[in-house]
Amino acid sequence: MNSQREIFALVNFIEITRECRRQLVEDVLRGNPDLFRFLFEDKNKNVQSLYKQRYELKWLEAHWLKCKELFDNTDIPIATRREVLKIFLKWYQKFVEAWGYESADAFFFNAEIESLELLIDTNQRWTAMLNQLEMSFVRETKLLDKQIEEVKKL
Repeated sequence: MNSQREIFALVNFIEITRECRRQLVEDVLRGNPDLFRFLFEDKNKNVQSLYKQRYELKWLEAHWLKCKELFDNTDIPIATRREVLKIFLKWYQKFVEAWGYESADAFFFNAEIESLELLIDTNQRWTAMLNQLEMSFVRETKLLDKQIEEVKKL
């Protein structure tokens, strides 16, 4: 690792991972909704897994977005930018693979996050409908109990 480009890429990759890990700690301390639901709220293991995956993908994507922001806010020549980006992408791909994902493609992350959000929203709608149904049963049971008591009084 002798070139200035490699050093620049490494220093910034380390800084980006540091920033994202700091954000992870803040999310835990502040009770990020996806993390909270994964850790505590939802008892359904499949739904818990969806919350975990959604947070994980957004967190991994944040690394890439910070890289993009670095390139947007840094005045470096196009040829240098391309070489630094190649180095960064190589490390980022290994980083993503270490988390069990085969692709570091931003399109993949966006599509996967949208799919998880759709599954989570569907689960929330079903849960709300089931709760309404249960409340209807409770209400109807109370009405029937009341009617039975009134008939007994006659």
